[in-house]
Amino acid sequence: MPSKTDDDLTALLTKLYTMQEDVGAKPKTDADEKKRKAENVAQMGKGRAAKKTGSRFLELKSSIVDRLKTIHQMLEEDANRGKSSVAGGNNPKEIIAAQAELREQIRQAQDEGKELDGLY
Repeated sequence: MPSKTDDDLTALLTKLYTMQEDVGAKPKTDADEKKRKAENVAQMGKGRAAKKTGSRFLELKSSIVDRLKTIHQMLEEDANRGKSSVAGGNNPKEIIAAQAELREQIRQAQDEGKELDGLY
């Protein structure tokens, strides 16, 4: 049984659809069809797909946060190492590997951020 809030939302959306039709933004429909569309909107975000999207959002968020912590730690290690110069006595292969790993972590964080934007 729909709650008063759901009924209010349905009524408001039905009025909105009517106004859109009056302005010409939407094609004309009958009152029953408008009410059906409004009732479907009231149910959005309550199903299994919404829960799946929400859990994916949280997974991505935590993954991005962990990745950013890793990137920050890598940047601090790089700063502690000095200017990362070979002349400073650092192994060039280690420097190149660390920089490549840092770039990869940043790229993955960007990809996850784009996916996160796509969810919402």
